[in-house]
Amino acid sequence: MAQMVGYVVGTTDAAMAFVAESDAGKAGIRPLWLPRKKILAAKESDAMGKRIETDKGERIGILFNLTVCDEFLEKVKAKSAA
Repeated sequence: MAQMVGYVVGTTDAAMAFVAESDAGKAGIRPLWLPRKKILAAKESDAMGKRIETDKGERIGILFNLTVCDEFLEKVKAKSAA
């Protein structure tokens, strides 16, 4: 189980768009879409939202601490390295 701290900048019924806290200041960042099935725990922070410039425009990100399935993250890393 991997802990990830960052901003959720979009959601659907099936997934959450996530930007790592370290990448939040970069312009044109592309969010990682995490399937809700692979998110084991999600804790929303009380902090104010932050404006994040994604590849599809400006979004307001909400700070979250997510616990994500390790197997899913390994698949994502393998695909991004290829």
